[in-house]
Amino acid sequence: MINKAAVRKPFLMKMWEQYPKLWKGLIDFGILMKYRTLDISKLPDKIVLPSSTVLYVDSKENRGRALLIRGGVTQKRLLSFWQQAVEAVKPDYIIDIGVNYGECIFSMIYPKHTKIYGIEANRNLLTYISQSRDAHPNQSQIKIVHAFASDSDGEEKRFFIDNHWSGTSSASYMPAHHMVDEVSVQSITVDSLFNKSMENKAVLFKIDVEGYEAFVLKGMRQLFENSRSVLGFIEFNSDYFEKSGVDPNSFFEYLNQYFTIYVYKENDDIVKVKSLKIEDLHEMFGSHYVHTDFILATDAEMADSLTGNEKS
Repeated sequence: MINKAAVRKPFLMKMWEQYPKLWKGLIDFGILMKYRTLDISKLPDKIVLPSSTVLYVDSKENRGRALLIRGGVTQKRLLSFWQQAVEAVKPDYIIDIGVNYGECIFSMIYPKHTKIYGIEANRNLLTYISQSRDAHPNQSQIKIVHAFASDSDGEEKRFFIDNHWSGTSSASYMPAHHMVDEVSVQSITVDSLFNKSMENKAVLFKIDVEGYEAFVLKGMRQLFENSRSVLGFIEFNSDYFEKSGVDPNSFFEYLNQYFTIYVYKENDDIVKVKSLKIEDLHEMFGSHYVHTDFILATDAEMADSLTGNEKS
């Protein structure tokens, strides 16, 4: 059934945009096979995740329905990393930028000392996110912020809410199917959330904002410079970067200042790359179109052990 890996292929991504009824039909088929009904009133509105935590979803919306079909797990690569990272780092701060329904942030139980932040621009998802937070064992440690994560504070940003698939809601472009609400969302930098000293603090973050990653990361500069260690997981889609007007090599130059970068290959092997350039990715994937994930780490020794690159 449809998952994050499936829609990495450019052909499938174009099909997803241009033939939404076909994809909705596939999801409906998956719902029918699992629940033996398409009656919305008979579908569950929550999922018990492998960690025993709860994820609330909109059973009328396609991404919510895909989560129902797959038991709340559509991003195995991310969730595998997240679990290992939380257990290894025991972070002081966790930041999930682009929460969506919260498949990542609500996927596990966190240490009692950890402060957890989730940032989401899509107003349509806030009710479900709040329900999941209120049901989570770390409820009192979790703060949800409705804002547009960027490199500036207090600006009104144009945001396209994708009513076909909430996971591709974006500021970078309007999907071809035009099943979209254009709204204005106030911007925020991640740095603005942290006024206290970050010395001796360990930070874990995830960013999935459909091509706006470069702007979000520029708004985290103080956090990178002041924290004891920072470990992150971000999506990279060269097509979305182009639509956002971001030069990949300028973006990589910024990342190279702060991080050791690890790149996921198509088979989920993780490659440690020094001084990453877009040409490295073209060669690695054999294509000018690249859609993958990166791990970013200020502590390379710790990241090497997480990624199996100890001998690199």
